[in-house]
Amino acid sequence: MKNKDILAEQKKTFAANFQKAVDKKDVDGVMQCFEEYSNSLQSMLIETAQEYAQTNDSAILSARGIRQLTEEEKAYYDGLAKALSSANPKQALTDAALTIPTTVIDTVMEDITREHPLLNAIDFQNTSGALKWIYADGSMPLAAWGALNSEITKEITKAFHSVDFSACKLSAFIPVPKDMLKLGAQYLDSYIRALLAEAIACELEKGIVKGTGKNEPIGMLKDLNGSVVQGVYPDKTAVKMTSFAVDKYCEIVAKLADNGDGTYRTINEVALICNPKDYLLKICPATTVLATNGTYINGVFPFPTAVYQTEALSEGEAIIGLPKKYLACIAGGNKSGDITYSDDAQFLEDNRVYVTKLHGTGRPKDNTAFVKLDISKLEALKLRVTVEQEGGSTTTSTTGGTDSGKTGS
Repeated sequence: MKNKDILAEQKKTFAANFQKAVDKKDVDGVMQCFEEYSNSLQSMLIETAQEYAQTNDSAILSARGIRQLTEEEKAYYDGLAKALSSANPKQALTDAALTIPTTVIDTVMEDITREHPLLNAIDFQNTSGALKWIYADGSMPLAAWGALNSEITKEITKAFHSVDFSACKLSAFIPVPKDMLKLGAQYLDSYIRALLAEAIACELEKGIVKGTGKNEPIGMLKDLNGSVVQGVYPDKTAVKMTSFAVDKYCEIVAKLADNGDGTYRTINEVALICNPKDYLLKICPATTVLATNGTYINGVFPFPTAVYQTEALSEGEAIIGLPKKYLACIAGGNKSGDITYSDDAQFLEDNRVYVTKLHGTGRPKDNTAFVKLDISKLEALKLRVTVEQEGGSTTTSTTGGTDSGKTGS
């Protein structure tokens, strides 16, 4: 069985290389990423199948992520394997009109959110084929005391919004080796889910954080009230933060408590989203304290805060906000989620390349739920401690961060 640590490392490599290729619009680079990762998955699944055949232990399948399929899922994968194995797969897929079952997309979303904490923190919905989603932003009461008249109804209606994401699509290449088709529906399911999960997670996380809004999600960094130019939303003005002092930090958090329409919301915890390098060089030193017993205490914030690292943000950029106030939708049923044959990309002779397209998008539920930060000058945390001694003398020390010293009188 392929070492799980090795596979995890290959997933990280895939994510990094895939993101670079997408940013450069390098189709060949995207193809190569999928080929390398799909080869790793294929090898792992073949080894799992061989191991199971020798032991006949169903616990092996469960441990390797090979799940029991519903009748609908099994019929789908059996039909897909039959179509892909035909002499004319393009025509076979067209005739079969195969669509990924909603339960498969649900499982893909579970896989994504388990390994990508930021996606688990937001309001992430599988809309089951619906291309419009209605939600309440929570800024206004959805009920009213007294006689209900037209004016009150009109006010309550303002709290509801709809998101139309029929124009936004996520596309993923699926290179399917012929050997995979011989393993059966359960293994084909595991293979396709793994490829979909990584491809969707990489692009969805980027769109959620800084998507322009043009044929892609509107990112947390974007100003919903700004001037939209050819479908592109402008960035919010960054608030410069040089320290996480309690007054400065809570001043930022207080911005999130304002709905922007004269109403307010209670906040119990916020999310701080940053670049992984900034977390190590900026956030960690600014939130780490040297305790009196000589040990370090990490994650010391003036207000309850969960930190999320993402490669989607550049160095010096950060976001503080309310993750559940970001709505992301994936439509995995009906006319979306179809797998089609691609003549544009070929890897090895034993591979056939297919494309699946899923409708999806995302946007902040309101314009005050996220604040863009500039943390390029963020300083390490320094705590000043004054100790009174007998005779009236005092000793003051500075601890935390990278330097410390003492002064006395």
